[in-house]
Amino acid sequence: MPARIPPAYTPAYRVVPVFALAALLATGQMYTPIPMFSAMEASWNVGLGSMTWIISAFAFGYAGGFVLFGPMADRFGRKRVLIAGLLAAGVVTLLTGLAPSLAAAIPLRVLQGLAIGSIPPAMTAYATVRLAPDRRAVAVSTIITSFLAATVIGQLASQTVIRFADWRTVFIGSAVLFGLVALAASRVMLPDRPAAGANLASSYAAIPRVLRLASLLPMFGAGALVMAAMVAIYTGIELTGIVTGTGELLALRASALPVMVALPFLAVPLARVARPNQIVLGTVVAALAMAAAVFAGDHLVMLAVLLAVLIGGLGIVGPAANQTAAEAGGEHRAAASSVAMFSLYVGATAGPLIAQAAAVHGFAALALALAGMLLLAAGLALWGKRIQASRD
Repeated sequence: MPARIPPAYTPAYRVVPVFALAALLATGQMYTPIPMFSAMEASWNVGLGSMTWIISAFAFGYAGGFVLFGPMADRFGRKRVLIAGLLAAGVVTLLTGLAPSLAAAIPLRVLQGLAIGSIPPAMTAYATVRLAPDRRAVAVSTIITSFLAATVIGQLASQTVIRFADWRTVFIGSAVLFGLVALAASRVMLPDRPAAGANLASSYAAIPRVLRLASLLPMFGAGALVMAAMVAIYTGIELTGIVTGTGELLALRASALPVMVALPFLAVPLARVARPNQIVLGTVVAALAMAAAVFAGDHLVMLAVLLAVLIGGLGIVGPAANQTAAEAGGEHRAAASSVAMFSLYVGATAGPLIAQAAAVHGFAALALALAGMLLLAAGLALWGKRIQASRD
């Protein structure tokens, strides 16, 4: 009896929901502690200033994980790296929830971010290779949108849980979910096909090769500015006090969720537009929203609409930038995806600093600064497009 030949592609309807949940769970870990600051401060007897290290420590590890584990996914296989990363994330997340002090929690948060940093590059690289070509645009858009949606959903989830349970329950529950997602991923993903003859050194050597792709460098810069703007606007709304109260702030953030849900459905019509043009379109739309926000004052409904438009524009940029990097990376797709995601979260770390610097001059000044940043991102995308056209 002839051996059964495994299918070349994974059915998108099976793998995309698992990947979307993994993306929400992974990136959500950066934001879930924010509503729990008061409870964690009381438990560990520390001040608010010290609590910010809980976010910074995770971001540090998370960004580094993209670069560390992207090449490993190329060498050992995307499925192996993803499953191992999910299981490791579950263990470290559990330990973080059991941490007796802030001093113990900070290194655990670095390790948590590092482990979780293995998840995005492995998932996006798998989607660009093991899903049918006519399904990839929607799939990658859904995954990247889930990363963006985690900004809001992570906070909404943790705030809901701590109304009924101790803050440690959030980490313990997340650890259990990581294990369940790992089990689901192991069932829906196809077996790995590692690159023949590749070694880990050559996989890491792919990172400098990606950085030597001149057309991608402006795209990476545009992605960093876009992510910085998204984090800065959410941080700045709170810092400027234009919206007061935790409930109103979360409601304003949640107003962007319908747009995030709608973004994957735009992937098919947007696929007719060249990806550099998608990046330009998204950044210009977002810049116009921020320019209008200069004149919005404290009008909550108008701010909610403009925030939704902003997130819609930025949600176009993320998938386009990631797919551009993955495709340009060729056989080193995971390495290219990891560099692209790394650039996004380097930008995210700068977002709060930008918000803090601009917020002292008021929300209008912050919105104007972000509009300028986003126009700069559009300029970088056009520059990258011109470089690519000159090489073709």
